[in-house]
Amino acid sequence: LVNRESNTEINNEQVIPPIDQGNNTIPDDEANSGVKDPIDEPVSTVITFVMPVSEASEITEYSEDLVFNPALNRFESHKAVDFYASEGTDVLAVSGGTILSVENSFLEGYTITIDHGNGLKSVYNSLSDSIDVVVGQTVNTGDVIGEVSVSNRKEDNLGAHLHFYMIENGTTINPEKYLNFENK
Repeated sequence: LVNRESNTEINNEQVIPPIDQGNNTIPDDEANSGVKDPIDEPVSTVITFVMPVSEASEITEYSEDLVFNPALNRFESHKAVDFYASEGTDVLAVSGGTILSVENSFLEGYTITIDHGNGLKSVYNSLSDSIDVVVGQTVNTGDVIGEVSVSNRKEDNLGAHLHFYMIENGTTINPEKYLNFENK
């Protein structure tokens, strides 16, 4: 090739060794040249979960079967796990994520929902009104997000407890899929 402005010859030949497709790396002579590996390797991320109440005196099980709710005087499924503890006991984020909502309703009381990403959410219900998190806030595994109370009127006859459930891809699931209840 010739540069038309200066009539000088330009050498456009550059030898670039091929990428070794067997191990997805750039050959050693280019490894320190500042050229990034064009093939992104998947990164393994460990996601840990903790119990939402570390000192629960009792835990009721998740059930898709109909059970009698004496507070509402009707049968309904109990798609949650109740953690019984003294009023004011700390409630912890089961895993890191972003606060999706902080709500208060007459029947369910104070509720926090955390989005953990990849379609997984955790919901903490029957909290006291002393909530120190806000929508959009990032929390880490084990951060205190609220306190156990009796604000859930649908279960107020049960005493102070955390009504906890998880949602995966829009469906309420048994939290035991992610939490280890064997030692409780």
